[in-house]
Amino acid sequence: MTINVEDKIAIHELCARVYLSIDGNDAAGFAAGFASDGTFVAPYGNYTGTAAVQEFMEHHIAAGKEDGVRHLITNQIVDPHAEGAHYRFYILKMNVAAGPIAIATAAGDTLVTKTADGWRFKRFELIIDPAMFGNEKPALSKAA
Repeated sequence: MTINVEDKIAIHELCARVYLSIDGNDAAGFAAGFASDGTFVAPYGNYTGTAAVQEFMEHHIAAGKEDGVRHLITNQIVDPHAEGAHYRFYILKMNVAAGPIAIATAAGDTLVTKTADGWRFKRFELIIDPAMFGNEKPALSKAA
């Protein structure tokens, strides 16, 4: 698939909207960035379908994991892929209520696909840097 400048801007904005949703404690907004059969892959589980992604994020937010934080996205690369685009980026999670203090760093390795509603995540793998949590996975609430 060919990726043009407009596609790249739309994909960058998709990521910005998803992270602005998290920062605003909007689980539905986060899930809206995924294709209907999209999968969110993280150290604390895999969630497929917008309903499962939203439910995970609702529990995550209710547990206070996003209170007072802001996510910054950097080093964005969009490459053509047979199913749409391969999109990679870095994430810096800051506690802005008490800081600013960096509380996590991570990478996003995603596959995005163009739907009738625009670009959406088909697969979003969140790779949290292990130094942020020592040898243990982050302790986050599980979706019921």
